[in-house]
Amino acid sequence: MFYNYDRIRSYNAIWNFIISNRGGGKTYGFKMIAIKNFLKNKKKFIYVRRYKTELVDRNLFFDDVKHNFPDLEFKVQGHTCFINGEVCGYFIALSTSQQKKSVSYPDVDLIGFDEFIVDKSALRYLTNEVEIALDLYETVNRQRTGKDKVKMFFMGNNISLVNPYFLFFDCIPKSSERFTVAKNGQIVIELFTDEDFINQKKQSEFGELTKGTKYAE
Repeated sequence: MFYNYDRIRSYNAIWNFIISNRGGGKTYGFKMIAIKNFLKNKKKFIYVRRYKTELVDRNLFFDDVKHNFPDLEFKVQGHTCFINGEVCGYFIALSTSQQKKSVSYPDVDLIGFDEFIVDKSALRYLTNEVEIALDLYETVNRQRTGKDKVKMFFMGNNISLVNPYFLFFDCIPKSSERFTVAKNGQIVIELFTDEDFINQKKQSEFGELTKGTKYAE
């Protein structure tokens, strides 16, 4: 099971926020559309995490999806991804992304920022984080418009709807609707719950272990 990006992509927004239960397949789905986009259009992707420490396991990036493409060779070398020896994507830590302002990414049209919502027990948001994310987007997009514009997807677990991004743009998603559109259609926020995954997890051994606890909730 993995999250299907078709509906949110149909809005053609610049910034796309996907908030769902943990394990909803957001990251898996992003990898799938990134690989297919490269194979079809030779367009590259950027995978973003907030801190460099969150990218230490980047060599495992393709491990959960490569079985879908048995004829392809996936490789990660440094902060660069390869498919059959061709560069297909890059890893960037948002905390150091401003060092990339002079770098050109003309073949990148897809950015995925994973775990953009911070768990209070873990990491912290960056100072002026939204401005830094805007700088990264502008560095990649430059003057591209229309069908050539870069799409950025923010993936987060439904820990909280309070975050610097929604506050910055003054756009709070409507809890009664799956999609909320803001900023004249340039932002779309999706609140998604994968009931199939939740039910499957409840019926698993791990579900039995955590049943009735705050963790399970």
